[in-house]
Amino acid sequence: MKHRKRESGQTLLELVIALGVVAVVITALVSAVTASLRYSQATRFRSRAVKFAQEGVELTRKVRDEQPWSTFFAYTGGDGRWCLDASGVWTDDDGNGTCPLAAGDNFWRSVHFSWDDTEDIMIVTVRVSWGDRSTPSTVELVTHFTEWK
Repeated sequence: MKHRKRESGQTLLELVIALGVVAVVITALVSAVTASLRYSQATRFRSRAVKFAQEGVELTRKVRDEQPWSTFFAYTGGDGRWCLDASGVWTDDDGNGTCPLAAGDNFWRSVHFSWDDTEDIMIVTVRVSWGDRSTPSTVELVTHFTEWK
């Protein structure tokens, strides 16, 4: 009977290398999935913020269309900064940037009105912020309104 020579040292080395490769692949996959989830969440928040900003522009247009121009123009008074909550209620912005859309929501929306005398246009900037108040993410939409009636 022939005796086979066992090469157990080489098998152990192959096992260690295989485990190392598997660990690297699993680490890469976990990192990729984590980054993908983080990017997906950031995209979802940005999409909501853009929707809220567009809604702010439309609510501003509604005020312009339904009110006399003098009432609309009065929004430039003071510093021209207003809060616009989720139910469409306008309140004077106290200047500290706390204009929550709804209680418990991490989105803030403010509207800034300024008048351009050279062009005779109202410049309206709707800013929606979200996230950590110390370093929030922000979306801004700027539009121009004229007295069209």
